[in-house]
Amino acid sequence: MNLKMNRLYMKIAIGIMLTAIVFVCAAFSTFSQKNEPMETISLEALYITYESAEELDEADLILIGTPTSDFSDREHKTSYYADGSLQDFYTLTEIEVDKIIKSPNDFDLKESETLSIIEPVGMIELDGTKKITIDEYKEMEKGEKYIIFLNDNGYGQYSVINNDLGKFNLDSKSAKSEKSLSKNSAITLKEDVLEKYSEFIE
Repeated sequence: MNLKMNRLYMKIAIGIMLTAIVFVCAAFSTFSQKNEPMETISLEALYITYESAEELDEADLILIGTPTSDFSDREHKTSYYADGSLQDFYTLTEIEVDKIIKSPNDFDLKESETLSIIEPVGMIELDGTKKITIDEYKEMEKGEKYIIFLNDNGYGQYSVINNDLGKFNLDSKSAKSEKSLSKNSAITLKEDVLEKYSEFIE
């Protein structure tokens, strides 16, 4: 009797251990896939460029804020032509607003509230999931604080202007510390922005 019971308990213990191993392996696999660098496709596009903080100050909306979610968890939008070719793409990034530096008269949002903004980057299914971006635009990172320059797109939403040089990471205030600032002109622009808006930046 005791022998049978011991065997039963052993089978149950083995079953529990196998279930736990499968669960851990699945969780690790999901974690690895989420943190694995995504293949990126960069497309060229025409857009208005701004070369100084004074020019960026023409933006409809200027704010300091922080993305609230990882890139993969954001809302990615794509549209296609009738023949199946890609027409448009973007990502809606939820920003927790820390400070509003400039806004339209009818802009109704308080500090500490969230705003969904448009970034020129997205995700598509093309032989697997891939990131697609305009001129190597780098999406804003969750938990990092940025000063962001945006224009109304005419449909009640706000889009980052000047591509990668329409937002600047304030958690790395040294202009030379950002990978996206590879040119001297870009470094100079960030330094110009930090100086112009220094009273708003802690």
